Amino acid sequence: MIKEIDVVCDLTASERDILAIILRSGPIARSGVTAKTQLAQQSVHRIIDSLERRGYLRFGAAKIVGRGKPSPTVSIDPSHYASVGISVGTEDVRFCLMDLTGIPLVQEVANIAPVTPAEVIAALKEKIADWFSTVAVNRTLVGVGISMQGFRDGSHDVFHPPQPLFAWENIPIETVLSRELHQPVFAENNATSSVVAEHYLGAGNGHGCIAYLSFNHGFGAGIFWENRPFRGGHGNAGEISAIFSRDQLCHRPALGELIKRLADHNIDVNSVRDLTLRFEPDWPGIPEWLDEVKPQLQFALRALQATIDPHAIFFGGEAPEELRHMLVDIGKSAFTDERLPMPTLITSKLPGDPAHLGAALLPLHQLVF
Repeated sequence: MIKEIDVVCDLTASERDILAIILRSGPIARSGVTAKTQLAQQSVHRIIDSLERRGYLRFGAAKIVGRGKPSPTVSIDPSHYASVGISVGTEDVRFCLMDLTGIPLVQEVANIAPVTPAEVIAALKEKIADWFSTVAVNRTLVGVGISMQGFRDGSHDVFHPPQPLFAWENIPIETVLSRELHQPVFAENNATSSVVAEHYLGAGNGHGCIAYLSFNHGFGAGIFWENRPFRGGHGNAGEISAIFSRDQLCHRPALGELIKRLADHNIDVNSVRDLTLRFEPDWPGIPEWLDEVKPQLQFALRALQATIDPHAIFFGGEAPEELRHMLVDIGKSAFTDERLPMPTLITSKLPGDPAHLGAALLPLHQLVF
């Protein structure tokens, strides 16, 4: 049967609910979807048939559920839609083309820094034109997500980034990119983008409330609660470095500070990317830095426990895997109030900084699931 692919993803609330159920549970028997909704079976079957015809779902082998007749299994169809994500960093820009199941079709890194909005728009236009004439030909572009470093001043798409990204200061990112790309655009900070990636692609989906610690040039956190990223009243929930005094900031677990400490031990690391590529756990200066940042890391962990009460806290960002394990180890003794349930501290298994993956997931989260 020829698919009737949507040119624009304009799904109803019931269609999105069913797609979200199937994403989390699939492949699942069609007759088993109804029990997970508030809809009548006839309505569920009608919606599923429509979504299959339009290329969002696909049927598989029949499965017997209970005493009824065999029911076809249904799962997300990854073949007809895609989203684009971009992460703007102080050292590089990362791009991702992603299918509807969250699998990256293409990941690319452009080592350009600092980068201006005009450069990003030009690069995005070029990549979208290239991808949708080759690897994503005949797919509908759901939308574009962008991950930006920095905090908000109350406007949902205006960020105050670190100094190397000063060209992005006071830019309404969603408005500007949507106008230039003629696509829905969703902007988020890098730590929140990363926690979205952890929820959908990592181990976060097994927990109702999670926090993600992003160890980058700075130190931030993202929060995912009740199946959505939690931004707070002004959009800055998770700006965990804000809890430190000015004197404490240089002692927080930021990789930019680690690079300075390594230089004091004659270990020449010229960037966070260089640190990630060359990291050796037995470098001189590593034990001393871990001792230095331990009080601030544990303070941050207790703050998260007391304010959002997460089931799990993931350690990630650009920190190398071995360093993530070390940070988890010094964080384990943070929780001293035995009256409170302790969150599980978990080393994220997503390689590298997943903010570009989370950015690509933003349109899917906002428009499809």
